[in-house]
Amino acid sequence: METSRAYTPLGLYRRRRKEHFNEQLKNLKLVVDWTVWVYLLIPGLLYFSGWYVSLWSKPLPSWATGLTLPTLTGLIDIIMLTGGILIFIEEADVLFLKSRSLWMRTLMRQGIYRASLQHLGKMIAITALTSPLWSRVYDMSFIHIALIAIWFGAVASFQVIVLHMTKVRYIGWRRWIRMIPLAVAMGIITIGVTSWMHGHIWTLLAGIVAAILLLIMVGRMRLEMKGTFEGDVREDLRERLKFTALLLSRSVNKPKAPRTRTIIFRKQRKLLRHRTISNRTAETAFKAFFRNSSTMKLYLQLGGLSIAAVALPPFPVNVIVCGLLVIMLSVLFYRSWEVIATSDYVQLVSYDSEALNRAGVTMVRMLFVPLGILMGFSLGAAWLGWLEGIVTAAAVVAFGLFVLSITGWIRYIRSA
Repeated sequence: METSRAYTPLGLYRRRRKEHFNEQLKNLKLVVDWTVWVYLLIPGLLYFSGWYVSLWSKPLPSWATGLTLPTLTGLIDIIMLTGGILIFIEEADVLFLKSRSLWMRTLMRQGIYRASLQHLGKMIAITALTSPLWSRVYDMSFIHIALIAIWFGAVASFQVIVLHMTKVRYIGWRRWIRMIPLAVAMGIITIGVTSWMHGHIWTLLAGIVAAILLLIMVGRMRLEMKGTFEGDVREDLRERLKFTALLLSRSVNKPKAPRTRTIIFRKQRKLLRHRTISNRTAETAFKAFFRNSSTMKLYLQLGGLSIAAVALPPFPVNVIVCGLLVIMLSVLFYRSWEVIATSDYVQLVSYDSEALNRAGVTMVRMLFVPLGILMGFSLGAAWLGWLEGIVTAAAVVAFGLFVLSITGWIRYIRSA
């Protein structure tokens, strides 16, 4: 009996849906450390619960009271566009299912039902999270909020089916020139109709009925579409791999295409006047640091965070933070030098320990001075004024060079 049920259209859909769920759960277990997430989720949920309760019991913040209904509806409509439809069609189905219209229609119908229920649940959750705004800012009753959730669910299901019909028909730029105007038009209509129905339950009920009728109509149109098997397989594969790609993006680095030319330092221009072996090594290491996109990105991120960290706090916290950041940056830059100093390129040349130490100190100074100037100027400009920022910039650079010299001397003594 179980075997006969498995070889029915509905049984095939349920089996593939179960296999997809088990595959996603397996990928999640491989990537996620549940012990870490428990320590993160429990405090996060407690904090979020307290913040959510405060939206009901305390005065609303200014951003909430100033949020207009069209703006909130537009933000929710953007969330509506994030979903998709999964009908569990595979490439091997061309051998059998493609010629069996009943099987194909059953898979499509069940996929549409599943997507509609998912989007309805998503919109109910979003409306529940934003219910303090609907109730306290827009003066809606709980019945009105419940109807708004159903309205958003029907609209989200309608939008995802319409966009899915475009995705399976077109690829590349032809798809985007149709999807972007279509998504913008549906969003504008959704915002306008939601604002028009605000405060009127009967018009909201009529809007829900109209949205459900349109949903049924586009669903039937999707079932009647012909010649979309390849597009269905392509979109199904994209939807099935979307969650896996999201997980892997946090744990596996995406392979990068090899660059034939670097972004900066493309020409062999001299940065230091004196061409001693230590200066030339420091110059080569400095260029190699910025020619690597990962280290250059880290350098820019550290610079932006350091500037914000010294400009925002009040005195004397900003001065203490600035001193700690200088020490931290000196340690990080010397570690970057150690990576270069132990590389195969440097090992090809015979260095004495003193020349290699001077090269490291010079390279680290070249990395620190730009950040030191920006940090010092931001500290002085936010604390004292623009002209005083020049003085604080010079003071931070002088202090940073002193810290770098001490750190370099300690490293040299330990390595000797």
